[in-house]
Parts: sequence; C-alpha cells; structure tokens
Amino acid sequence: MRALVATFAPFSLTACVTVMRTVHPASGRAELRHAIDSLTSQQIYRNAHWGVLIVNPRTGDTLYSKNAGKLFMPASNMKIITSAAALTLLGPDYTYKTTFLTNGEVRDSLLDGDLLVIGRGDPTISDNMRGLATTVMDSIADLIRAHGIRQVTGSLARVGNAFPDSIHGYGWEWDDLGEYYGAGVDELIFNEGMAPTTLRPPPDTVRDSLYSGPAKDPATAYLNALNDALVRKHITVEAGVMDSILGTPIKMDTLFTFVSLPMRNIIPALMKPSQNQIAEILLKTIGLERGGMGTADSARKIVAQQLLAWGVQPDGFIIRDGSGLSRHDLLTPETVVKVLDKIQQDTAFAVFYNAMPIAGVDGTLKDRMKGTPAEGNVHAKTGSIAAARSLSGYVTTADGERLIFSILSNNWTAPGSAVTDVADQIASALATYREH
Repeated sequence: MRALVATFAPFSLTACVTVMRTVHPASGRAELRHAIDSLTSQQIYRNAHWGVLIVNPRTGDTLYSKNAGKLFMPASNMKIITSAAALTLLGPDYTYKTTFLTNGEVRDSLLDGDLLVIGRGDPTISDNMRGLATTVMDSIADLIRAHGIRQVTGSLARVGNAFPDSIHGYGWEWDDLGEYYGAGVDELIFNEGMAPTTLRPPPDTVRDSLYSGPAKDPATAYLNALNDALVRKHITVEAGVMDSILGTPIKMDTLFTFVSLPMRNIIPALMKPSQNQIAEILLKTIGLERGGMGTADSARKIVAQQLLAWGVQPDGFIIRDGSGLSRHDLLTPETVVKVLDKIQQDTAFAVFYNAMPIAGVDGTLKDRMKGTPAEGNVHAKTGSIAAARSLSGYVTTADGERLIFSILSNNWTAPGSAVTDVADQIASALATYREH
C-alpha cells in the first residue's frame, strides 16, 4: 500500500494537477483508509469539507467513512435521488402523453376554430434524444395533416396547466438563468427549453437546429416550433400562436395523442450528460402522477416519503429541486449510498446502472480516469457547482465485489480540478482494491 500512497503526491496551489495513471493494488481496509485519509487531509484541503462513504452492499460492511452523516451540497448528485425515485414511482415503461385537440368543426380541410395542445411534460422532443427535434414536430404536423386539416381559422394554443409553479427550480441563482443549463421547464417543452434563433424558417426548409439560449417561456417556444413545422407542411394557422386559452369556454374534440419515448430512454438522457431540465420535469411528474399536483412542492413530499421508505434518515436530506442546481439541496453520503443500494433491488436497476456515466467511456466521465483501472469499470454520477464537487456510484474491485461509494466535497479554496482529481483517485484505488 505504500506504493499506492506514494502516487498521491501533495498538491500545491500553484502546481498543475495531474491525474494518476497507475494505481497499485490496495490490500486490506486499513491501508485503503490510510490512503484516503492521506488524500483528503492534504494541506491544500485544510479548509475543505469532505464526506466519503464506501460500503460493500453484499456483506453490509463499511470500508471507509468520513463525515458520512453530515449534510453537503450535492450538486448534480441530486439527480441520483430524482432518477431512482422516478424509476421506482413511475416505472421504466412510463411514457408522457401530449394530446392534440380542436374546438371547432373540421370541414373540407378547414378547422373553423383553434388547434389545441395539452401537455404533461414530455422531455423527449430534443436533439439529444431524437437526433433532430424538428423532425418530431414535422411528424406531429403530418399527423395533423392526416386528420384533414390544412387551414386553421383560430389560434394554436395550449390548454391546461399541468406544471403550475415556477419554470425554474427553487433557489436557482440569477446568473444561471441565462445559461443553457438554467433553462426553465413547463408541461410543453421543446429541445430542453432552448429557444431557436429563427422562429419562422422558410417552408420546406429542414435545417440543423440553432438555439440562442433559454426560452423565456418554454411552452410558447414549443408552440412556435410546432407552428414552424405546420408552415413546412403547408398548414396555415391564421390567428398565430397563443400561449394559453385557459379559462375560455371551449368544446374540445381529441384528434390524437402523441406518446413519448419511455422512461428507460429518458433516464440515460438525464444521467449521462447531467441534463438539468429533464431532472426538473421528472420531479414535477412525480408530483403530478403520484400526488395530483405537478409542482416541486408536491413532488418533494412524495420523494421524501420514498427516501424514508428506503430507510434514509429523516435528517439526511433536504430536497429543493430535481437537478441539484439549487444550492439549497443537501444530502449526506449515507443518503446517497442508501439510495444507490436500494435501487439495486429494483427490477429497473439495469436501466439505472447503465444510465450512469462510465469512467473514461461516456457522459460526464468520458474524459476522466482514462488509463486507470477505473476506466470502463466505474459507473458514477458527477456533480459540479461553485464550491461543490461530487462523485457517487458503483465500482467493481479486483476481488469482483461491487462496492457503492459517495464522495462529496464542499467549501474549498483549492482548484476545483484538484478536488475532482481526489475523487478520481479514490475511485481508481477502489477498482484495484483487494480485501485480503
């Protein structure tokens, strides 16, 4: 083990941080604990808060624990909670349904009235999930045309309010709201809440999607994208796009229902790139489907009940959003490890496990731990906001045991890359770990 410790050279504030490329096999818990203590107690981290918990879920043994019961800002490790809860409470085959309706008579290709949309949060109409989000809108326009509609005398509008609270997460900082990762969400959302640079492309033009930043109103952006598709398919909406006709007396007739990709496809699109907007939609969907109210407040209570049912300590979490962008979220390493353990017992575990970034292979871990024993082995969720880094997931040891680990760090003045490197080195060491 001395050779392992020797590879963990102390960092300096001015030195370049390098990722360890060679890890010598670790033997025994005492040596493993000494190595992790040596990493996290370096002078550069004198003012940092570290929380680390490593367990063997098969035996129930704790290999290492440091501040495991303390609360930390988890950053995107909050997505572990959201994804596990969504798979458990909604199921891997859950789909979103968007309903398209008319409130007027269709005769001779003319809809004398409005074309209406009722959304429930489908997050799958995006470039990342569909290749090109506009092709999905074109397919919806084709369905509308197939129902004999070529002209609409009224408006294209949404009906209902499935997600009635704020489009942003609780406590999101104002300077995040102009960034792609701070886009708002609503029951109608197009391409993860990003606004197109051109809202009215010429007819018959199919082009790559270009987006300028978060849409100020996600639902209106969805309707604009659909209207663009209608133009491409030579369907005219005379009164244009209206955000909502909520409260207006109407007689609605259903044209068709558009069904999303299933949850088993949604979870990887959330976890691997650490996609905030999908996480927020899943949180509100839990509230809508299990509590009757598509709000973050409703969902937080339901997720809290699920955590308690899994055996999480009542003081081991504070949930404010689904993505971890909020700095008001708090988790303990014990909570994260407990959830990672309990989801293993779910029939949907393979979906969850395969959705996590894989070290040196894909997602937010694509360029981390390359050339180490962790490459292709560690399945873990990353997390990164100011003064918070996290890495939690699964690693298979040299003995063939699958361990669960959670590494949370807050409130340091060291370079963020140095904090990230410590987590990577711990994960790499676990990949070589032998009990005896």
